[in-house]
Parts: sequence; structure tokens; C-alpha cells
Amino acid sequence: MKKLVILFTALFFGMSSCSSEDGASSGDTSILPKTISYVYPNIYLGTNTTSTLTYSGNKIISSIDEDSKTLFTYTGDLITKQEVFDIDEKGKETKTAEAVYTYENGKLKTRVFKEDITAQYPDGEYIIKTVYNHISNESISFINYLVDKNTKAEIKDSEGSLTYKNGNLIKEQITSSTSTVSRDYEYDVKNNPLRNVTGFNLLLNEISEIGRNNSVKTTFKTSENSNTGVYLTSYIYNDKDYPTKQTSYDGSGVSIEYEIEYTY
Repeated sequence: MKKLVILFTALFFGMSSCSSEDGASSGDTSILPKTISYVYPNIYLGTNTTSTLTYSGNKIISSIDEDSKTLFTYTGDLITKQEVFDIDEKGKETKTAEAVYTYENGKLKTRVFKEDITAQYPDGEYIIKTVYNHISNESISFINYLVDKNTKAEIKDSEGSLTYKNGNLIKEQITSSTSTVSRDYEYDVKNNPLRNVTGFNLLLNEISEIGRNNSVKTTFKTSENSNTGVYLTSYIYNDKDYPTKQTSYDGSGVSIEYEIEYTY
């Protein structure tokens, strides 16, 4: 499923303000990434891309790469919509996906993700709705519903839970009719590249490995088999303790899956 939120495959968001015991302080809150580049060791793993990010203050306006762009809509300080457009060789833009968010008491309540938007299916051929229940600041449950593209009827697909500590997502678990999958995350004490972007801290598990800091280890388990996958990530930081380069490894811990480079 195509991811929204700028880096679409992976890895960040800043949570709310942190105390000294939570790790590195963001210090200058005006620090924002200007470009984010994905580099793959070979063409079979992915296509190298560079996204250019624009802001109004600390609110992100757009993320544009060679063949697509994402636009962000705010209501106050809340992100209420993301729209993804494909860009062809002639520069023509075609909307292909969007996510719409609602909030309750300043916390994310629902997300509706629409993919494969066409003239035939202007609301998307694939639609999934997620409803969140905030049990506490550190414990959140959610239910995913598949939405029929014609009737808009909702059918429960899966449910899960999120566990946070010091502003970092440390455990994500999701159960469907066939299996239970869990991911446990460990973090460094440095600044996440996008921690200062307004509203990102409220989007929860929009993408995995969300945190105030940077995920260095992900442990993956599934009830379908007894194997445990462990994935490591290393970083190079600037003098403000923000990453300038991230290297993510496969389950062997040796082979590089991809690298991400940041400019600020």
C-alpha cells in the first residue's frame, strides 16, 4: 500500500517537547530538513529519489520529487489532509491518493486513506479507515476498516495497539483474522529529522518507527512462524544532533537495504 507522509517508506516524525531525561533537546526549533534523498545499493531494491520540502513557518506545505508531489492541508496546527500527485514527463499532475484526518480533543480520531484515485473511482478504488481510541498518553488502540468503493460500507479488517515511552513508539501490534504481527522499536537519544514539523506528532503510526528520536533497532515477530526478524539502522549526525545520513540494514545486519541523506 502506498504510504503518504513524505518519506513514504519509513521512519520519522517528531513528538511533542521533551525533557532532559528524554534524550537530545531539539534546541533551535526552526531546524527543518530541506531535502531528503533515498539511495539504494542496487536497482532491484528501489529507485534513488530526492524530495524537496517547503514550509510556512514550521508547517510543511509540500514534498516534491522527480515524479510526484505531496501537498499538506492544515486546520490551525492540525494536519487534516495529505494529497499525492503523480507527475508525468510533460509535467501533468494527476491525483492518485489522499489521507483525511479528524481529531477529538486535539488527538487523532480517524484517518481515511484513499488510493488509486481515478475518474471512475474519485474516492479511490482502495479505501481504509482507521479509528483510534486514546486510553492514555502512552497507550492507544485502533481498528482498521475496509471501505467498499461502491457502497462505502465498512468491514472490520484488523485491530491493534500502540505503546509509547518518552514520546517514542516502542511497540506496535496488529491482529487480523489470520495472524498477529508485532514490532518493537529501540531509539538513540538524538533529534529526529522531522521533530519540529507542526502536527506530525499527532499522526501516530502513519508510518512505522515514529519517534522524537531515531529508531536504531526494530524487532519483528509474527504468529505465523517462530522466526524473529531484527533490523538495524545507523546514523551520522551534525553538530546539532540531527542525522545527516541514515543507513538501514536487512535482517542479516550486514547488507544495506537503503540509505537516507538529509540537508537542513
